[in-house]
Amino acid sequence: MHNSVVLLITGFGVLVSSAPAYSQDIFQPQEKYKHYTFLGAGAAIGESVFSSGGSEFSVKPYIFHQSDYGFIDGSLANLALTPWFGLSGNIRLSEVSDDFTDIPSGIDNRDSSGELGLTLGTVGARLTYLHDVTDKHNGYELQLHLGRAFDTSLNKLTIAPYVELNYRDDKLSQHIYSVFANEASASGLSAFEADDTWVYKGGFTALYDISRHILGVSKLELEYHDSNSPLVQNDLGWKFSVGAAYRF
Repeated sequence: MHNSVVLLITGFGVLVSSAPAYSQDIFQPQEKYKHYTFLGAGAAIGESVFSSGGSEFSVKPYIFHQSDYGFIDGSLANLALTPWFGLSGNIRLSEVSDDFTDIPSGIDNRDSSGELGLTLGTVGARLTYLHDVTDKHNGYELQLHLGRAFDTSLNKLTIAPYVELNYRDDKLSQHIYSVFANEASASGLSAFEADDTWVYKGGFTALYDISRHILGVSKLELEYHDSNSPLVQNDLGWKFSVGAAYRF
């Protein structure tokens, strides 16, 4: 196993074992969020790190579920086998595709993929391993995610910041970041063969209780891709959305 992956797993273990009070606080959800589900959408504006056309408008789906049976957080779903361990599935929509953003002319769309794996932890503090099972790239990603919901002085407003560190192996990175000879010729970009890659993410979700079942939702997402690929057009990707969701 790659040394950087070992370090990521070791760091997660240190978080849990060496700081029991802190790790218990982030692993155990507040009582009101132990059984919590909402579904909705919002209007979004943002700019992908792969975008060559500036900021764009889109629709942002809001999907979240947490219960004794597992969780759903965006495109990641986890079936809990124990309170701390579960089977996970993920739909990885293409990050390099003119269906979703303005990528440089001459670059082929990358296929979306389906992934299966395992999660250690809970929705708020988790280490997730995901491997492609759709034969699109046959690579894997390791995700370390830390987040927590905080009540505010406004009784109806909750803020949930998060940070995430993702390790992408050679195969997944080559699928996303490589520029092949035919693409270099068509696009004018330099040819590039990707190696393994780190992606750093962060942001927050704000929830406002409009009524018993209706939530106002706002979300800020930031990400940085540590790759020298010429496909990475912007140092920082970002998206901000505002919308509403139905709480079940």
